Amino acid sequence: MLSSTDQAFRRDIARPSRIALGAMAPLAACAAIFLLLRPYYGLEHDAVIYMGRGLADLDPQGVGRDIMFRYDGQSKFSVFSRLVDLLIPALGLAAAAKALALTGCALWFAALAALASRLARGAALFALLLLAAAFDSSYGGFGVFHFAEPFATPRPFAEAFVLGALAALLAERRWIAIVFLLAAAAFHPIIAAPGFLVALLYEGMRDRRILIAALVAGAGALVAALAGAPLLERLTTRIDPQWAAIISLRSDYIFLSDWPASTWIAMLRQASTLLLAATLSPPPARRLLFCVIGAVGLGLSASFLLGDVLMRELAAQAQAWRALWLAAAFAPLALGLAAPALWRDGLQGRIALTLLVTSWILRAAPESAFLALVAALVWWSRARWRHIPLGSLERALFALCGLCAVIVFGAALWFAREYVRVAPSEDSVLSAVLRTGEPLYVPALFVGLAIAVDIWRPRLRHALFVATVAAPLAAFCWSLDPSPLGRPLDRQAELEALMAEHPGEALWVNEKLAPWVWLGRANWASPVQGSGIVFARELALVWRERTGLLRDLGWVADSALKPRTGDVIDFPPFTRGALERLCGRSDAPAWVIGATKAPEAPGLDAHFWRGPLRYSPHVFREAPEWVPIEHYAIFDCAAYRR
Repeated sequence: MLSSTDQAFRRDIARPSRIALGAMAPLAACAAIFLLLRPYYGLEHDAVIYMGRGLADLDPQGVGRDIMFRYDGQSKFSVFSRLVDLLIPALGLAAAAKALALTGCALWFAALAALASRLARGAALFALLLLAAAFDSSYGGFGVFHFAEPFATPRPFAEAFVLGALAALLAERRWIAIVFLLAAAAFHPIIAAPGFLVALLYEGMRDRRILIAALVAGAGALVAALAGAPLLERLTTRIDPQWAAIISLRSDYIFLSDWPASTWIAMLRQASTLLLAATLSPPPARRLLFCVIGAVGLGLSASFLLGDVLMRELAAQAQAWRALWLAAAFAPLALGLAAPALWRDGLQGRIALTLLVTSWILRAAPESAFLALVAALVWWSRARWRHIPLGSLERALFALCGLCAVIVFGAALWFAREYVRVAPSEDSVLSAVLRTGEPLYVPALFVGLAIAVDIWRPRLRHALFVATVAAPLAAFCWSLDPSPLGRPLDRQAELEALMAEHPGEALWVNEKLAPWVWLGRANWASPVQGSGIVFARELALVWRERTGLLRDLGWVADSALKPRTGDVIDFPPFTRGALERLCGRSDAPAWVIGATKAPEAPGLDAHFWRGPLRYSPHVFREAPEWVPIEHYAIFDCAAYRR
């Protein structure tokens, strides 16, 4: 029997001339919101790694000599690097990065729509899509990673293929699911692994022979590891204490024992939501949700036992805890599936739903996750409370939920106003506000839930209006190129001429892209080089020693070694003694470059170059500010060798 929402929805598209529009308009509206709430990041985060790998492949004697690429232990496992190598010459660096990011997000939404269509129909389907678009996408230690990341990385591609595979499993198209899982593994094996595990559990619950075969295959892999098989032998190799200390310092999300309490509490919210939905959903969805929970649990257990406790190299590199991306991606779907059943169940169900929704509204407060646990406990023990009048409690919780929503929404609007007030440029304000302030999260959450529980009836004109407004805004956000270097992203002839006397590495202090993009040279040391230290011990040792030296010289802050600690140093305090100490090394760079407030370096021999104006953001200070940077001092290391 159709709900009133579905009946209203079908009336809107009853006439044949409106069928196509009625089917596409809500989908287009959800897609526009999905992209609007994921504005393009530009060449930031891990896009620097993957696009830099492409620059290194295309220029092996220049960028390719960077220690990050000489000791690269991960790119060979992904076809994404080959795509980057093809697209950079064809489109240019900036356009290639944007094309890959947009394609990844588009594939992700298409896969999400396919999966959601197997879980819900009619207006409920669009409620699931809206919730998934608006929900917090972070997962793992410190919330470093996100699903459907809007920048050039293979992870959204792998995630999309996994979601497509799970949709195929629900449709009982197993060969399509296998093909999608293999495609996911080709892009990112670590992200694909939990998808394989979910599929294995899903099919194994129907045919135990599949689980037995998987156990036999696992035993065979263990024997191969003990026999010294390539790659698998890393499972028997222990990470030495020196390497482990560097990993914990720079990549503190690798080992679960380094994770903060807030990460575990956020996982509690997701787990409570998934368990509630699993108990309330029909059999196919219930089985899938329980398999997701099982895969996440197995991934976390394997990471802790083999990585944190036994310190096995392959376990640390495989990062089985990344199965959490599935928990993060399924959490909004789970809320959308659980909400109608809870709402219809009476007082106990509505109380549980209100507690759960309040928990998600207050997601920034770690303690709020306990509300989700209480919601689950209230539902599972509801039989004990049937005889107790709970009307007053229901109204009080409704009021509390509304108050929390108003406070969170008001805080987001205040942040947006403050950001607009102090931001140095109007170009990317909308993108930055949507990305960091998330002002649309609470409205989208309530609209999605209102549709899911059938208290609001969306009409075709509503979908058309949302699509008409959101699509241009999303297109505007994706039209921007928020590069950390500003513009342009190509070689700088004047700068190259100043440094033409000596080839070799350049140390560009506190920069990730500049030596690669503007000079075509390797960077002697930079924070981004530490991103791959878990895959290469040699890289870890070299990076730690060089970055430690720069910190001792006072040129970089502690945050260069350990993220999320302290601020950055925009203008390194260059001195003759510090330059002589660096340039006297046997592995010293040919040049040292750093930003200066003005084109002057008293008492030092230096060239000066004025680059494109850019801003260094310091948004987490008491008074947020953007420091303008455009002047650079260039020191020839040959002049500072004793």
